[in-house]
Amino acid sequence: MSVRPRFQRVVIAGLGLLGGSLALALKQRSLAGRVVAWGRDLSRLRPAVPAGLVDEVSVDVSAARGADLVVLCATAAQYEQQLRQLAGAAPAGCLVTDVASVKGASVARWHKAAGPLRFVASHPMAGGEKTGWRNAKAGLFEGAACLMTPLPRTDRSAVLAVGTLWQDLGMDVALCSPEEHDRLVGLVSHLPHAAAFALAAATARLGSSEDFQWAGKGWFDTTRVAASDPSLWAGIFLHHPRRMERSLALVEAELGRLRALLKAGKRPALEAWLERAAAFRRSTEKGGK
Repeated sequence: MSVRPRFQRVVIAGLGLLGGSLALALKQRSLAGRVVAWGRDLSRLRPAVPAGLVDEVSVDVSAARGADLVVLCATAAQYEQQLRQLAGAAPAGCLVTDVASVKGASVARWHKAAGPLRFVASHPMAGGEKTGWRNAKAGLFEGAACLMTPLPRTDRSAVLAVGTLWQDLGMDVALCSPEEHDRLVGLVSHLPHAAAFALAAATARLGSSEDFQWAGKGWFDTTRVAASDPSLWAGIFLHHPRRMERSLALVEAELGRLRALLKAGKRPALEAWLERAAAFRRSTEKGGK
């Protein structure tokens, strides 16, 4: 006897790496009866059907009619408009969530735009530097963290349903406020990405790409995320520019300390600075490794 999927009709708004991976994961785990991709360019969406990611594609919001789950996977700047469209097309009470890495005051606006829909803001912290649905992986979410940022007025049953969805995809789920989310993600994701972009930009001034045929894993591991989508990350960095500026100022201060230690030429002081950094890095490993 076949098991009834949790969701009968799932609409994924924005079929990039995350949207495509979500579609694959839902199908692999038999969580969705039918998966629909809703986007703006039909020619880019159509090949996803024979590729087995989705069952149908559409550029019209009418694709959300009959949906019991919609996941917003486009850029966060599109969410408010998409939610207003969905509020007039999806069934009242339809569950809606998102994957945006920026929250803050936007969450309240998204709630308002969603109207009768049951919107729950969430951020599955998974991804990669290679974009587009052709790089999608069904196991992308497994073992990753997901921060959900409901407001006090958010429907509690919807929070439970969305949390269960991410857990069913293998994620560790936690709740926090939109503001705490932005503080945490700014620290563990946005600042490291900015540093990686800066390191790649600096090395580009020092040498050519041909030089890096001799590079070991260290350079590639440290700068891997600098190969990410510039358009996406420009929007993320500008979400909280002052917070980014403060974080980058701290990085600059540490680089200043390193320069001063090198100028002084005192090995014990240099080793102590390196050890403090190394000890903190080791302390962040899961399981204390």
